[in-house]
Amino acid sequence: MSDDYGHQVRRLETQTGGMEHELHSLRSKLGEVEDLDYELRDIRGDVRSLEDDLSTVRNDLTELDDDVRGDIQDTEQALKRLTGRVQALEAHLLAAGGASLADLDTVDPEWMKLARTASHGWHVRSGLLPKHQREAHRLKIRHYEQALEERDEHRDKVVEAVGILASQPRTSREFEQAVMDFGVSRPLAEKHDQRAQKLAGHAQAAQAVLAQDDSLRQAKASLIEQGDKAERKLNWLLRGRLADAIRDRALLPMWFVTVLGPVPPAHKM
Repeated sequence: MSDDYGHQVRRLETQTGGMEHELHSLRSKLGEVEDLDYELRDIRGDVRSLEDDLSTVRNDLTELDDDVRGDIQDTEQALKRLTGRVQALEAHLLAAGGASLADLDTVDPEWMKLARTASHGWHVRSGLLPKHQREAHRLKIRHYEQALEERDEHRDKVVEAVGILASQPRTSREFEQAVMDFGVSRPLAEKHDQRAQKLAGHAQAAQAVLAQDDSLRQAKASLIEQGDKAERKLNWLLRGRLADAIRDRALLPMWFVTVLGPVPPAHKM
């Protein structure tokens, strides 16, 4: 009995030693975890600090952007005032030097006639349908025509299937395929027929509007063409007068300089 008891005691001591070793190992790992937790807290603190710094930088950039925009606006206004003063000085210098004044106000009677013809052409053109409205009407007609085409296509398949069903044995592969085709195409044909009926009224109205606009365009084509020619000729004459004034370094009217400036704008403006 004493030997058995001693053996059990030694076995328990061995197990206890192993458990103490595992406990020591667990405590070591726990210490490492606690160290990692402290490090994680430090990292989180650094992240919050960086976020606060970033927010401050963003606020500073916003204020700087507002200041820069304000400075740009003030500079643009000052530049406009300076440009106006320079233009006024140029006008005085040119006038003092005997520069001629460009006559952009006198209108030749022939020019007035061209302007009336061009204006009449614009008025006639305004009574026609714009391009986007004509395209919208054409789209309604195309939708109706597509519905008819799809209806007729499925109707043809139904007729073909009926012919096969009437001529082929019930046990044939052709008969079985015709049954499937008939079952698919018949409801589709009815569906597109109903759709075409709904679209028919809109398509007919669109066709009537386009026909009326086409007739008006044909009747007014001559007036529109005359207006376009008059507009092109008038623009050519006006550009010529302005080009002559600039070539002769004539003093342009103040109303012209105020609106368009003393020189032509840059190409990429």
